Amino acid sequence: MAGNRVLYIYALFFAFILFVLFDLYLFHLLLIFLVLLPVVSLLAALPMRKNLRYALEIEDDIMPKGVCGIRLSARNNSPFPCAGVRFTLERHNALGRVGDRYTESAEDVVQFPLGPMRAHAMEPSVKMAHCGRVDLSIWRVQVLDTLGLFALNVSPKNGATPAGSVYVLPELQSRSIQTDEAADLGLDSAHYSTQKAGGDPSEIFQLRDYREGDPRHSVHWKLSSRMNRLIVREFGLPLNPSLHFLLELREDSTPDAAEAMIGTMLAFSEYLMAREIMHSISWIGEEGGLCTMPVTGPEALASVLHDLLALPGQARWSTLERFATEGGAREDTHLIYLVAGSVYRAAEDEAGARLLATMTTIGACRRLTLMPYVCDNDTADAIRDLGCEVQLLDGSVPGAETEADA
Repeated sequence: MAGNRVLYIYALFFAFILFVLFDLYLFHLLLIFLVLLPVVSLLAALPMRKNLRYALEIEDDIMPKGVCGIRLSARNNSPFPCAGVRFTLERHNALGRVGDRYTESAEDVVQFPLGPMRAHAMEPSVKMAHCGRVDLSIWRVQVLDTLGLFALNVSPKNGATPAGSVYVLPELQSRSIQTDEAADLGLDSAHYSTQKAGGDPSEIFQLRDYREGDPRHSVHWKLSSRMNRLIVREFGLPLNPSLHFLLELREDSTPDAAEAMIGTMLAFSEYLMAREIMHSISWIGEEGGLCTMPVTGPEALASVLHDLLALPGQARWSTLERFATEGGAREDTHLIYLVAGSVYRAAEDEAGARLLATMTTIGACRRLTLMPYVCDNDTADAIRDLGCEVQLLDGSVPGAETEADA
């Protein structure tokens, strides 16, 4: 539009110069024509502004990260062609939002021409950089006149469904737990089934001969060497939700940390569901209350996805404190405390240190593992001194590399 206005000013300037230098009737008409042309173009655009109808459509509200599947449609009910319909889209990622402050916002402009009495729809290439609930809204719709000199705002009353939300999933992670690593994840339970095998590597259901397709990590190598044949272990099936995930998305977290936390939670949950291990998840929702959901299958996990992808930013340790007071007695539970944001500052976190040190003694859990996005070795050692285990969201253990080298 700016280019069209510059060209028009140049044309009007040269027409005026010709009008001044040459006393010819043709140049008089040219100047009058150029002066009146924008007025005619503007008047022709007014009916389009009144008779334009538009809508925002979302095909699927849950989708993988990448190009967002939305559709913009418009219909010109006027008898005049529209040189351009311009949509200005606003999008905000609600994951980590604190009040009205979003951690990630963007604006997209989409424009296309539209003939008289015609409709047109297009799918703009709107890419999502991070997972979360992306709130989309049509902030402004304008029609351009034929010359491209004016942009007239269309009334919001002419729009249908001008806003919507898309839930963008994190990138797929793969998590597997070997038998000797079961304690790191906490696959332990107070009660196990005596009738059915499960996927808890910390409890042996039975020993049997190897069958084709059995996972390699289930082979009991020492016993196999004695028996001269492959013997595998079938693991136990927990009967109570002994594994509990607590998510805290802190106010100072980055979009990368938030995505790592959600991705880790979903990866663990899918791994556990595949082995029929029931677990539960707690978080503080947008309403400010502590929410808890036992995950017994894919349907249960899908029911909480909308909330997990829109976790608001929280004050440090607020989720753990709420869980300690409202979570109820869970003496047989291993609590996995996933944190996105700053972890622990020994000189400033007296409240956090008290919580970490007393969670087991007050009966909120029998074992506590803190899983931050990043944590240096010194901070991890300080947390371990409080009786809390530390494991990063990517599965590594701070300080383990140093011990291995030693």
